[in-house]
Amino acid sequence: MGGPALGAIMQLEKYWYEASPFVYTVAGGYFLGVSESGILMLSSLILISAGGTITAMRRRYALQQRAAAAKTASAMRLKRRPA
Repeated sequence: MGGPALGAIMQLEKYWYEASPFVYTVAGGYFLGVSESGILMLSSLILISAGGTITAMRRRYALQQRAAAAKTASAMRLKRRPA
């Protein structure tokens, strides 16, 4: 069930997950530069803010995970020390 096609799709999802905030920001910046209407300018600003928000949320999550891992590793080292 699934096979190689599912693996290829999963790879594409991983690439899109990593690239999407940058794609949103670059596309928003481009369209902001060429916009002549208010609706295109608003859409561009929404794309830029979405890219920034996703990047900030991912960074915050990664820092929390790193801190939790360090805390766990520290607790494990303390537990292993002889009395």
